[in-house]
Formats: sequence, structure tokens, C-alpha cells
Amino acid sequence: MIHRAFIGNAWIPLALVIGILLFSCQNDIKVVQEMGEEDAGAFQTVKEVTYTFTDSGRVRNTLYAGKLEQFIHDTDYVKISDGLSLVIFNKSEQPSGILNSDNGLYFKTLNQMKAIDNVVFCNPKGDSLFTEYLTWYSDSQLVVTDAPVRILRADGLDIKGRGLRAREDFSRYTILAPSGDIAVPDEIDNKNEAEESQ
Repeated sequence: MIHRAFIGNAWIPLALVIGILLFSCQNDIKVVQEMGEEDAGAFQTVKEVTYTFTDSGRVRNTLYAGKLEQFIHDTDYVKISDGLSLVIFNKSEQPSGILNSDNGLYFKTLNQMKAIDNVVFCNPKGDSLFTEYLTWYSDSQLVVTDAPVRILRADGLDIKGRGLRAREDFSRYTILAPSGDIAVPDEIDNKNEAEESQ
């Protein structure tokens, strides 16, 4: 009888210890959801990486990045740091635009990349756009910013303003609020004078 009573009473402390362990190791789901991305850290980190994106077997663009950190929070996104270079290809798989910046964010579900800090966007003709912030919408093939911009064209024309909407190959663009004087190269000015005299 003593043996049986001891075994019966031993279950009570054992059950209490197991119960305490089960309840103390559990995470409150609300606490986990409220954690900021900095607290949670990156889901995945990759350094010195090259990604080539294709569509229907054709190369669409290639991304070179110093560091990629994938976060899963409200929206899946990739934080790009230590430099990025995005080469955009046309239907013939020839480079049609190159976007460089110090940092960026890529939102796959939104089909957009945000280039941030020291942004330079060039086309094969030699035209270059300089700004601090730019969004590339891959699904609509547009490049947009509301930040101050400066465009240096291959023909020497220097254009400044605020805000821009352009094709992803930078072949056509609109500066939303041009500013300053625009120096027109002599060959363009002479061409316009010749057309006006006719």
C-alpha cells in the first residue's frame, strides 16, 4: 500500500512540471505578429548575387546585388544594399536600360523595384538620368519618380526638374516639373532656325 500511494502521489508533481513547461514555452501569436522586421531579422540573406529573370524563355532582366535580405512581414520584399545594378533587356534580348543605385527594395507581388540613393539610369543611346529615388514597374514597363531629376543627354542637353515618368528603356520620358534654363546645342538650334525659315 505504501508503494502504491507513492506512485499515485508522484504523478501530481510530474503533471504540474509538464503543465508549466508546456505553457511557458508557448508563444503568443499576437506578440509574434507585432514584432517589427528589424526584431525578426531577415528570413534569408545572400551576398554578391546575380539573378536573371525570364519570361516565356526570354531574358527580361538581370539583377546584380551586393547584399539581398528577404523579409516576410505584411508584404514579402527583398532589401538590397551594398549596391545594385539592374540590366533591362528588350524583346531581342539586347540591353535597353541599366539602373544603378546604392540600395533598393524589390516587391515581387507588386512587380516593382525601388532604387534608392545615388540612382543612375542609362540607355544605350548614352542618355543618363540622375536622382535619389526611382520606382521601376516591371509589369507596365515604366520608371517613375517624384524626386528631383537631372538628365544628361548624349547630345549634350542638360535637363533638370522634379518628377519623371519614363519607359523602362528610357527612350521616351516626361519630366513632370521642368526647372531652370535648358541650353540647346547649336546643331539643334540651327536645325530649328532652318525649318522656321522655310
